[in-house]
Amino acid sequence: MMQSSLEILCVGRIWHECAGHKAGFSYFVFQQLYESRQFSKLLRLGEEFQEDLSNFLQEHQDLYWLHELFLHQFSSASETLHSLALSQDGNSISSAEKRMDPDSGTSGKKLVERRRLLNLSKIAAMAGKDADYEAKIKRIEADLKILKLQEEIIRLLPSDEVVEKGMDQQLLPPRDLIELCLKVEIPELSMLAFEVLAWTSSSFRKANRSLLEECWKCAANQDDWGKLYEASIAEGWSDEDTLRALRETVLFQASNRCYGPEAETFEGGFDEVLVLRQENMEIPISLKDPGSSVEAILMQHKDFPDAGKLMLTAVMMGSVRIDVRSSEGPSPMD
Repeated sequence: MMQSSLEILCVGRIWHECAGHKAGFSYFVFQQLYESRQFSKLLRLGEEFQEDLSNFLQEHQDLYWLHELFLHQFSSASETLHSLALSQDGNSISSAEKRMDPDSGTSGKKLVERRRLLNLSKIAAMAGKDADYEAKIKRIEADLKILKLQEEIIRLLPSDEVVEKGMDQQLLPPRDLIELCLKVEIPELSMLAFEVLAWTSSSFRKANRSLLEECWKCAANQDDWGKLYEASIAEGWSDEDTLRALRETVLFQASNRCYGPEAETFEGGFDEVLVLRQENMEIPISLKDPGSSVEAILMQHKDFPDAGKLMLTAVMMGSVRIDVRSSEGPSPMD
C-alpha cells in the first residue's frame, strides 16, 4: 500500500535539511501534489511543515493566500489576494485550475474570478484589522468599481473590436480604459472616462494630467455648442431655459461628477490636478497655460468665441448643483 504524502515527507525531511528548499524532498512532494491538483492534501501538510510550505507557495501565490489564512496572517492574505486580482500575467487563477475548467479562459469567468478575489481580499483585511486596514479596504472597493467600469465600457464599444483585440479577456489598466473611452464619440463613454479617473488615485491623476485634459476636450465635443448658442439667441432663453438646456450637456454632468457637492473620488479631488477657473484673470489669454484649468481648456474649443459663456456657465452650475437631469419636461433644444 502506498505511503501517505505525510509519511513520505517525514522520511524525506533529512534530504531537505541537506539542501536548499527547492532541491529538498519536501519540494518534490509539494510539486507533485500541486501538479496533480491535490490542493487540499498540499495545504494540510502546512499543519506540520509550515515553513516548508510557505517557501514552496511563494512561487504559487494562487494558493499561498489559503496558507496565510491557515496561519491567521489575515492582513498578508489580503495583500496576496489583492495582488492576484490585479495581476496582468493570468496568475489570478492557477494553471492547474485552468486545465481543470475549460471555461476559465472566457471573459465572464476571468472577470468574475477577479471580483471574487477582490471581495475575499476585503474580507481578509477586515479580519486582520491592522493599523491601515480601513485605507486598504477603500483601495479594494475602488478597484472593484474600476473592474465594473471595464465591463460597462466594453459593452458600449463595437463588439467586433472588443473580440478582435481581446479586450474582454484581460484586465485593462486604467489608462487603457480611459483611452478607449476617448476613442469613440459616445457621451456615456466620455462620462465613464471621468469615472475611471475618480477611482484611480491622486498620484495617477497627477501623473496623467494630460489625459484628464483630453477628457475635458472630449466632453466639450459631445454637444453642439454652436446650435445651443444659436437657439439661446433665437428663442431668447430665460435663466430657467438656460439651466434646463445646460444641465443636459456632458460638460455640466462632467463638472458635477468631478467638482459637485457629492463628487466621490479615491484620494483627494480633481481640483488638486485641475481647477475649474483661472485664478488670475489679469494674465492675457495668450500667456495662460492651456491646461491650467478647465476654463483654459474650453477656451481652445472652436465654438468658444460664441458659446463660451454658455460653456463656462455649464461647468460652473455643474460644480454647485447635485441633480444633473431635468424632470421638468424637454429642453429648449428638443
